[in-house]
Amino acid sequence: MLVLSTALAAASVDGTWTRDAMIRDAKERLLNGETLPPDLDERLMRLPPADRIEVLIFLRRSGMMNGPGWTSERLLAPARTGESR
Repeated sequence: MLVLSTALAAASVDGTWTRDAMIRDAKERLLNGETLPPDLDERLMRLPPADRIEVLIFLRRSGMMNGPGWTSERLLAPARTGESR
């Protein structure tokens, strides 16, 4: 129940994710021993580039995200809006 309420509180009213909400959600997942959500890439691509980079830095430093890095083109791409692909 706590995890569900945390996830719901992390997203804004219109369902979009902010930098702070994503970091808060990642902290909760880390403390609860959970993995990152499967739609993390989509959520990140909806953020402005500066916010996206900050979330990625947090995820890397916390040890939650490892593996290949992101290309500079992908990091700096404009935020996606509307429906996902």
